[in-house]
Amino acid sequence: MHPLSVSSQPWLTTPTNKFIVRTTTVRNCIHVANLGRAGRSSRTLAMNSTPNAALGLEDFTVGDKDAVVIVDHGSRRQESNLMLNDFVEMFRARTGYRIVEPAHMELAEPTIKDAFGKCVQQGASRVIVSPYFLSPGRHWKQDIPALAAEASKEHSNIPYIVTAPLGLHELMVDIMNDRIKYCLRHAAGDVTECTVCAGTGKCRLYP
Repeated sequence: MHPLSVSSQPWLTTPTNKFIVRTTTVRNCIHVANLGRAGRSSRTLAMNSTPNAALGLEDFTVGDKDAVVIVDHGSRRQESNLMLNDFVEMFRARTGYRIVEPAHMELAEPTIKDAFGKCVQQGASRVIVSPYFLSPGRHWKQDIPALAAEASKEHSNIPYIVTAPLGLHELMVDIMNDRIKYCLRHAAGDVTECTVCAGTGKCRLYP
């Protein structure tokens, strides 16, 4: 598995006016709620890079019994809710987490409480609640932590954590650039609509 590095301040100007990437460990970018330590095993997946270890930073790992709940806002539009399911499948396939469940903060099911319970039923000994949100607004600061705390009451022996939203990560630049290029190619008639715009007719140049 590739190392995971989270940027809390993507660019830092040096005295020579060059830019360097400043990264921190996941620990410094998360809202912690009863953080537990995962056990190491032959299938444990490393989440931090070797450079962090060289800097004397603690190495956090993902164990077999760690579960991830990926939370979006939730929508009255079913197509939007189903897209989260597709993302969860992609996440599970590419990361190696054994237990990954979708959840919607509101307006749709499964709820965070539902997903938390499913994780425990599958043998989770720690639950990682990861917001599928861009910015650290009120939902991340208040609503999701409150809902996660409520969900955990029925499973008081299971520690959990609410991680940071996507935020200012350098890979977001690549994602946006890729989306822009594809939409322009579609508007030019070179490619079909992507799965996001499919059937909407919205991805076009307006006069």
